[in-house]
Amino acid sequence: MTLTIRPMRGEDAPQVVAMVQGLARDTGVDVIPKLTAESLIAHGDLIDVTLAEDAGGILGACLTLLTYSTWRDAKGLYVVDLFIDGKARNQGLGVKLLREAARRGRQKGARFIKLEVYDTNEGAARFYERLGFVRNDKDRLFVLEEDKVTEFLTG
Repeated sequence: MTLTIRPMRGEDAPQVVAMVQGLARDTGVDVIPKLTAESLIAHGDLIDVTLAEDAGGILGACLTLLTYSTWRDAKGLYVVDLFIDGKARNQGLGVKLLREAARRGRQKGARFIKLEVYDTNEGAARFYERLGFVRNDKDRLFVLEEDKVTEFLTG
């Protein structure tokens, strides 16, 4: 297998969207991603997508964006999604994708990497821990969804 790790091109967007939907299915969450190929392309200034492919097509995707930590006074890389096609898992593709995404983030000034893992996805938690990521159960994630944002703004 000749593997290529590269940035996403516009024509790859539908496959990346399918992978994000597959990630939601595989993790058993009750959320249906709203991502579309058009929105992924339109938000290319915000989100960076790194792909792994071979002659058979795209095997994995890592979606990241830059963030900033006031506590660290540093730019960081936030991993939004990392997905490897089922037929290509356990071959080191996740590490390769994440490393290339981290290199690209480092070129933009990122000094740390942050991500979230659904509590139903213990395999992913073990994967990240093997790479040296430290689980931080002290932080709590809070989300204000779109309808509540509108309510908040008008309240």
